[in-house]
Amino acid sequence: MSTLTFYGGAGEIGGNKILLQSKSAKIYLDFGEPFDFGAEYFYEWLTPRAANGLECYFEFDILPKIPRLYGRTQLQFTDLPYEKPDVDAVFITHHHADHAGHLSFLDEDIPVHLGHGTKTIIDAYSALFPGLLNFGEHNNVSLFKSGDRIKVKDLVIRPIHVEHSAPGAYGFIIDTPGGTIAYTGDFRRHGPKRELTDDFINAAAEAKPRILICEGTRMTLDPEKQFDESQVYEKIKGIIKRSKGLVFGEFSMCNIDRFKSFYAAARDAGRVMVVDTKYAFILDCLKDKVGLPDPKTDEFMRVYFKLSRSREFCEADYGRNEKGFLGNMITYREIRKSPKKFVMFTGFNKLMELVYIQPKKADYIFSSSEHFLEGEENREQREVLDNWLNHFGITLHKAHCSGHAAKSDIEYAVRKIAPEILIPVHTQNAEEFRKIHDRVIIPKKGDRIEV
Repeated sequence: MSTLTFYGGAGEIGGNKILLQSKSAKIYLDFGEPFDFGAEYFYEWLTPRAANGLECYFEFDILPKIPRLYGRTQLQFTDLPYEKPDVDAVFITHHHADHAGHLSFLDEDIPVHLGHGTKTIIDAYSALFPGLLNFGEHNNVSLFKSGDRIKVKDLVIRPIHVEHSAPGAYGFIIDTPGGTIAYTGDFRRHGPKRELTDDFINAAAEAKPRILICEGTRMTLDPEKQFDESQVYEKIKGIIKRSKGLVFGEFSMCNIDRFKSFYAAARDAGRVMVVDTKYAFILDCLKDKVGLPDPKTDEFMRVYFKLSRSREFCEADYGRNEKGFLGNMITYREIRKSPKKFVMFTGFNKLMELVYIQPKKADYIFSSSEHFLEGEENREQREVLDNWLNHFGITLHKAHCSGHAAKSDIEYAVRKIAPEILIPVHTQNAEEFRKIHDRVIIPKKGDRIEV
């Protein structure tokens, strides 16, 4: 007999931590951080001290107190004694924090399996933001690709690529002594690589799984209009063509499909895409894996350098990860002189550059989840953004499609795969799954389910 225990992702969006235990094997599917992790107790500067490990997290019961899982230093100031780990492996679907953000808490000797692309992205982000992102130290990291078969004692795990807003995302098909389990991870079918998700759905259907663990971020009570990435591209291109000034684009750095849409729309509208040095570094790391233009040499891309110590854009002012892009440098001076030539990647933390650029008749395209623009907890940040845009007379636009499958595509996947039992995770609307399947088990955090 095998069991599934849901330590995260049950009744919430994100934070997936799913323990699969068979007669001889013990593995986790993802080890993520919930979006509201610690929000009841921590705020801005009021945060746990990293040096104290899991002390505060256990105090407020916001991480499960599980023996033989966490690292020795993480447990140093807790009442949970350190023991050698008994977990055989952790399998990560993709690099987003809600699926990989708690890897740093794990014992260093627990093997971690992830895709080649995920490892590249994690390494790039860790190099850029060492004080912000910490995926931890791991003594045994194994990389997989779609179609591999990874044996862990009496389990066989098959990663199959899926389309998501992050490159290098996977679902898993797992053969256990008690039957096959399929786990979607995060997926969608409305982007430029929908065939990746269809590969997973077809492989899962062929495996005739006993259990399907399915994400349901957008399993909403009311159906919403479904935009795909091609429609986002067309909207962006239209805004750029109509604009009488500089166009700013705000989107997630890890949303490579969105970068491609902005880059293509800028090029097709006769403009050049401008990215900052940090994003240029990310693109440079990924360009060979996912087919991106070279930020060092591409004629339709420039790399924006901020003013630094000398205020003269000298090589000595910039760090190791920036200097490689000096040959394709652009500064506020050139953009300020010819704003209609450019589309500029930006974000809330980059607004200070407007003081130097002094945009006139500019447009600002917000192209990330509307939650970050409209959520009540982001109200103060939205007010600040509005103040900046109003001060410079910049027009705000929205152009976005989700990285998660729409309700209709979730229904398609469930009916095509046709599992015996359906378990919804990564959703706040789990009851909606009962409308599309006869045997639905809705887990609660800490629930153990027999396979």
